Amino acid sequence: MKRNWKKLLVGSAGLFLLAVAVFTNRPVEQKYSYSVRSLSMGAIPTELMNRLEEDESENPIERLEFEMGQLVDPRTGRLPENIYERELEYAKTKLSQAVNASPSSVSPFSFGKQAKAQNSQNFINVGPYNIGGRTRAVVIDATDENIIVAGGIAGGVWKSTDQGQTWARKSGLQQHPAITSIVQDTRTGKTNEWYYSTGEFTGNSASASGAFYLGNGIYKSTDGGETWSLIQATAKAGTSESDVVTSTDRFSIIHQLAIDKSASSGTEIYAAGLSEIIRSTDGFETFEVVLGANNTGNNFSDVAVSSSGKVYAAIANSSFNGNNREDGFYKSDDGLSWTKIQPPSNFPSSFDRFEIAIDPNDENKVYFVSGNRLFAYNESANFWTDLSANINVSTGDVGAGHGSQGGYDLYAAVHPSDPNVIFLGGVNLIRSTNGFGTTAQTKQVGGYNNDNNPNSFPRYPNHHPDNHAYAFFPSNPNRMISATDGGLHLTENNKANVSANNPITWKSLNNGYITTQFYHADIHQFDLGDPQLAGGMQDNGTWAKFTSNAKENWVEVFGGDGAFTAINYNSIFASSQRGNLIRYELQGNEYNFVGNISPTDNDSDYLFVNPYHVNPVHQDQVFVAARGRVFFTNDVRNNPGEGQWSTIINTNLATQQVSALDVSFQPEGVLYFGTRQGGVYKVANTKDLADQTEAQLISNGLPFANISGIAVDPQDADKVIVTYSNYGLVSVWYTENGGQSWHSISGNLEENPDGSGAGPSVRAVEIMPDGAGGNYYFVGTSVGLYMTKALDGDNTVWTQQASQSIGNVVVANIVARPVEGMIMVSTHGNGCFYGYYDVEGVVANINYSVSENGRAVTLRGNISYNASFPMSYQWLRNGQEIDGANSAELTVAEGGDYQLRLGIQGVEGTGLSNVVSLNLDGQAPKIVSINRFNPATEATDGTSVEFEVTFDEEVINISADDFETTGTASGVVDNVAVVTAGQVFRVTVRDIGGSGTLGLGVAASNDIEDTSGNAFAGTIESEQTYTITDVTAPGASLTRNDPGTEVTNQNTVSFTLTFTENVQNMDISDLELSSSAPSAEISELLAVTGTRVFTVTVSNIAADGVIDINFVSSQDVQDLAGNDFDGSFTQKETYTIENVIASIDNELIQNATTIVVDANPSNGVFHLVLPRTFSGAVSYQVIDAQGRSVTMNEVKQYQRGAQIRLDLRSSADGVYIFEAVNANRKASVKLLKRSR
Repeated sequence: MKRNWKKLLVGSAGLFLLAVAVFTNRPVEQKYSYSVRSLSMGAIPTELMNRLEEDESENPIERLEFEMGQLVDPRTGRLPENIYERELEYAKTKLSQAVNASPSSVSPFSFGKQAKAQNSQNFINVGPYNIGGRTRAVVIDATDENIIVAGGIAGGVWKSTDQGQTWARKSGLQQHPAITSIVQDTRTGKTNEWYYSTGEFTGNSASASGAFYLGNGIYKSTDGGETWSLIQATAKAGTSESDVVTSTDRFSIIHQLAIDKSASSGTEIYAAGLSEIIRSTDGFETFEVVLGANNTGNNFSDVAVSSSGKVYAAIANSSFNGNNREDGFYKSDDGLSWTKIQPPSNFPSSFDRFEIAIDPNDENKVYFVSGNRLFAYNESANFWTDLSANINVSTGDVGAGHGSQGGYDLYAAVHPSDPNVIFLGGVNLIRSTNGFGTTAQTKQVGGYNNDNNPNSFPRYPNHHPDNHAYAFFPSNPNRMISATDGGLHLTENNKANVSANNPITWKSLNNGYITTQFYHADIHQFDLGDPQLAGGMQDNGTWAKFTSNAKENWVEVFGGDGAFTAINYNSIFASSQRGNLIRYELQGNEYNFVGNISPTDNDSDYLFVNPYHVNPVHQDQVFVAARGRVFFTNDVRNNPGEGQWSTIINTNLATQQVSALDVSFQPEGVLYFGTRQGGVYKVANTKDLADQTEAQLISNGLPFANISGIAVDPQDADKVIVTYSNYGLVSVWYTENGGQSWHSISGNLEENPDGSGAGPSVRAVEIMPDGAGGNYYFVGTSVGLYMTKALDGDNTVWTQQASQSIGNVVVANIVARPVEGMIMVSTHGNGCFYGYYDVEGVVANINYSVSENGRAVTLRGNISYNASFPMSYQWLRNGQEIDGANSAELTVAEGGDYQLRLGIQGVEGTGLSNVVSLNLDGQAPKIVSINRFNPATEATDGTSVEFEVTFDEEVINISADDFETTGTASGVVDNVAVVTAGQVFRVTVRDIGGSGTLGLGVAASNDIEDTSGNAFAGTIESEQTYTITDVTAPGASLTRNDPGTEVTNQNTVSFTLTFTENVQNMDISDLELSSSAPSAEISELLAVTGTRVFTVTVSNIAADGVIDINFVSSQDVQDLAGNDFDGSFTQKETYTIENVIASIDNELIQNATTIVVDANPSNGVFHLVLPRTFSGAVSYQVIDAQGRSVTMNEVKQYQRGAQIRLDLRSSADGVYIFEAVNANRKASVKLLKRSR
């Protein structure tokens, strides 16, 4: 599938300033110099700029689906009712009881010595200062045009007192941030009274999946927007301002507020809710539903009030409002009695959203706009005019014309002093200067810059797509503020025609209006004081900053919906929706674009926001999450593109989407990754990783849900934390043994031990060493940042961090820089933050790159970008100091274990880094000789022999599986004994059969390697063989295979038939059931190991009794040398059948409407037939009583009536749920596993 690209990259380079310390290769006692250099962004190729990312008209729905997948309760497939309100209440009443830790907003390295963080709750907000987020409301104060109040959908209420030159957040950090509408009461004596509503309607049904963007009522300010409080009448009865609403059906979604400014008394205010209009005459102290009270649908609505008090309302009908519905268009003179306005005959019968605009020049004229229609209604004449043909509706080119993305962004506005000037807001901003009477005066003045090219989407200068709100300056309505997904923008003349392509000139007002919604951000994780920070933001692309100035203007790096980012020693990685991945490389003093490195061009391979991870030690190795696999490259410097990446696989991954990854520091190169279905996988060694490497599934007992984060302890690769973002389950899990077992460390993050209740969604996790052998453990949640220093299972106490700066905003991700105790936190609504924690001594880290020929490695240590804290270096190899190795980098051509001893001036002691183990000898081990040992003579008639194997150097991983026999005779490699450690071995071959030569070879699947990691390449310089004379007849034994117990109720059993050597002439006719056995048949004989080991299956057992197998008297089995088998067993086992389950009744199979089970309860083996409606691809899972996934699998082509065999014998006794899914069908059954 060819990818669509959009909003890709900015065109001109931005200048980056970065302080860089210069280090010399001199002993530590020498002075260090410090200098500053300027880094610039090179030009971005034109062809890349002109490519599209993805059709933005699909983004709101895709984005919602992605976010819902992170959150829904996997047991119900829905969000728990009112979960956002309940988790906030839980955070305030339970989690806030924990004593806060004491991070500092200032680095301890800013002072003359390293100091412990003092009693500060404030992280510092580091921007982005010049980028605004999705803004649904903006109002200019009627009494002072310097005052602007605006609301971000995830960023709260902000106020400027200097026309947008600076901003300050005015809504509390615990107040609901989802601002949808702001109004000021402009009547005399009332101008200090402001209101804002919460709860956004996204998609076609706000009730779908639990109504994700629920609000929590109406807030009011009585001091000009300085402070805000929840109006209790819009909250649950009996709560107060300090409580968070827990039941907000009426005010969960409010699209628009409107005040009747003609009223002489009281405060007549209207709220447009879900399919209804709410009216109050006392500022929502009391209220009533005046329109749509009986509506049952969930639809957009809108309300507008003229200056004379006439009220207009619109209620959409795309979701059926019931038999007693009130939808369409209405008007009222008093807000109580409503008259339906009959639309024209060509009006659409169904619509998802219409917005209202009253002409302030002639309030008899009202406009109704949708995503593709515009109607003018003359109220006095009751006459409609269809203007739809003149609004330039987008048709296939979202960058041109009017479109609303299914109602995601939409408004109409009439110029207050010129009725001919009308604006339509949608993806783009459209203006007409003749009232949309013709297309001649219709122009695009914002959003995208229409270039008449459906394959490129340049952005309109200093503006942004997705228009939500506007504000005209009362004193001069030619001045106008536009609110978009990119924040706020101002024009001094909205009637201008500066140029044909850009009629209006805009400038940004995002000067500290920090409402950006990050998906992910990254810093340089090792260098002290490094100011680089890059992050991807919802609908705002990827941006970066390069100085320590918090008010620095960030520079755009990539377009679209910004996603994951990464910074390593020489690169910035940026991505956008659906896996678009690019790389910039630092070349000299300039970051230059070097390639699009997306592993595939297939959107379905990726999540909407798709993770990838740079190996923190081998930093040229990169891993990219995908569906059914993980892509990787061992050297990203080659800029691999589509088809040039290798993969990590596992059969269980086939239908799963990888959602999180992390790679270890110590030891290096252990990869863990998780999926949206709860699977956790491990690759134990990523050094020289080969294509199609098989990952190990290690998630037994973990939830079947979205894995949102993985953090490997930097000091121990066996210790790993995995987090789950879905509600309704235990969210934080920990292993101390590399995934062999897991236990919960959620502690007080859960309201109930099983994860149910109001515990928050956990989105991110990070571990930072404290320099004293311990760690700081961080989790980012939907209600803020939490930390603990002590993991104690379900008794773990997580404490809130930065409650007065980060507050309860959603934390998107967390990154640690241990060398200075720094934590970077990105949020989904309020930008990025830095905080600092006390670290004892020096925490050192090293990483490396391999030369192109693989014969040299460049090791890199921490660098200081703070002139007050220079660093000293001493490199070590195999624990010994390397003379003269005293700089930040070291290039080596000799293998060994390397470390760095790091010192920081003014900090007591030094720190020893992680170990990097290098193999640079490049020579594979050889076998010098394979000689006969016992017997020493060549000819033998024995049934066992010994070979002696000698290598030319020390090797590891030697076992019997590494060897195999060669020649015409056969045998079994039984044992390997060490003669000289790592070099000389004696290999025993037993059960020899046949005649002729018998030699010893090395199996192709061997894992023999030398101590430097070089694999055995197959070279054997000398080898001896035996000549076998076989005069011994073969023997045989018969043992139980499946089931393993003697007594069983199964109607099919199997045995293992084992000969002492390979045989010939063996087939199913050589066997028979004893005469006393119940009715049954020997149905299958399957060779398992050569012709020596067989599986014998007995099926269709119809009655109880003993299943006993014998050889028939006419059997003609021989060994390969022709020695006859005597037909007897040296050992024989039987089955005793009791209460046999002969089969599932055939009639029941063919007519099954539910899942049919053969025996339930059983000892753990179940045979199940799915409902007759099931066919084709079927996936199933088994969940235990605690809601944990025990096993999952799929049947690619299920046939009606087929039996699925399920083996739970290794699981504990108890109740299990078997759940099968086929297309949109689902069926489940309860199973009872009972050993006896």
